[in-house]
Amino acid sequence: MEGIDLIVLLLFGIPFSVSGKFTVTGPSQPVIAIVGEDALLDCQLVPERFVSNMVLRWFKSDFGLPVHAYRNGQDDTVAQHKDYRGRTELFKDEVTKGNVSLRIKNTRVFDEGKYLCTVDDKTDIEETEIELKVGALGREHWIQIDGYHKNGIQLVCESNGWFPKPQILWTHGDGQNLKAQSEMNYQQDSKGLINVQSFVAVTRDATNRFQCLIQNKLLKKEQEAAIQISDDFFPTVSGWLVFLSVILCLLIVAFTTGIVWIVKQLRNIKELQHDKTIKQFDQWKSVSDSDWKNIFVCAAPVTLDTETANPRLEVSKDLKNVRLTQTERSIHDSAERFTVWESLLGSEGFTSGAHYWEVEVAGNQHWTLGVAKETVDRKKDIQLLPQNGFWTIVRAEDKFQVNSDNQPDIHAGEIPMKIGVYLSYDSRRVSFYGANRKVYLYTFTGCEFTEKLYPFFSTTHLNKWLRICPVQH
Repeated sequence: MEGIDLIVLLLFGIPFSVSGKFTVTGPSQPVIAIVGEDALLDCQLVPERFVSNMVLRWFKSDFGLPVHAYRNGQDDTVAQHKDYRGRTELFKDEVTKGNVSLRIKNTRVFDEGKYLCTVDDKTDIEETEIELKVGALGREHWIQIDGYHKNGIQLVCESNGWFPKPQILWTHGDGQNLKAQSEMNYQQDSKGLINVQSFVAVTRDATNRFQCLIQNKLLKKEQEAAIQISDDFFPTVSGWLVFLSVILCLLIVAFTTGIVWIVKQLRNIKELQHDKTIKQFDQWKSVSDSDWKNIFVCAAPVTLDTETANPRLEVSKDLKNVRLTQTERSIHDSAERFTVWESLLGSEGFTSGAHYWEVEVAGNQHWTLGVAKETVDRKKDIQLLPQNGFWTIVRAEDKFQVNSDNQPDIHAGEIPMKIGVYLSYDSRRVSFYGANRKVYLYTFTGCEFTEKLYPFFSTTHLNKWLRICPVQH
């Protein structure tokens, strides 16, 4: 009978569910969009079928910003970041056919970055990363005379509204490249677009015609302007003035060369003393002001939970500071309290969203910071690794490392005085930052978050405080 039932289902086209693995795919090359136009982030479900129990989420993966969510057959705008409200849409008629692509309307410069397309069927979560690059072609540019310069004329070429930074090429009428003689000046406006100026000093030649070519390498577009200058505009220079100028230049060059040589020798000595520090510092990655703005929006009011604190830890009355003491306090034991590691958790736990907090570590040379699962073992001497429910970084005197299987070093010229911890539960990421210098340190990705997570603190440096401090915008 079971076989007959299956044949009937097939003949009459009655849908039936078949459990199986699915994948999410997107373009391997970056998607390019023009400022002010719509951007299409292509994302496809394989097999081509989106069923009702699936949840579709789009994130800007750099910081886990929620861009769009779709569940139970409709858009969920509650958690959507304010910068994307009213600007995103799905192809509703195509979603059930596996087309989960996202359209971003009226593209802005700040939309540029990497996006995650994730599909969750409550059994598996699959995702693909799509990079969006944004370009803008500036308004028509112009050339004008900016005054006299030595024995020639200084020209300026200006244009506004470019992205990314354009390249400017100056040429003579005969095609000779004047790039070596030019200077560039870039300024970014409130919308992130680039205004550019380029200066070049020119002298009389056979044609007195000069061209300014502005190129947008991303969009593979360019604009050109030209100017024709009469001989009467160029100044005349007498022979003796040229001779005196040459002598003066030679003296200046000789004097400057001597100063440069002395400075270089002093610098070489200093570099030999600090070569290791300099090499490590170069590996740091600065975080832009716009990225910090997105992080600060997620600031969380974190306090310490005394019920989880190891008996040797002292917690301040305002629940913001903790340090290791020599004496062990007489306090009741409980399942929540750490008894082996000198550790404790934050009072607030998280099961969704993005959260950020900062901890001052200045003067403390032995600490561990990050997040931990609610059910971590607090009574045994286990390793603080992701497979045990911990996502942390650690400082032990001069070592500054990630707590993972291969325990990679975090290269830094100096250990930060303030550590920023950024948890994006929905995009399964934990990131760390040197908050006092606005630098990126490390990110755990693809984390298995299945329960409530708490801020984690640990210190083995006697009488040295760890301080939860306000997030400074």
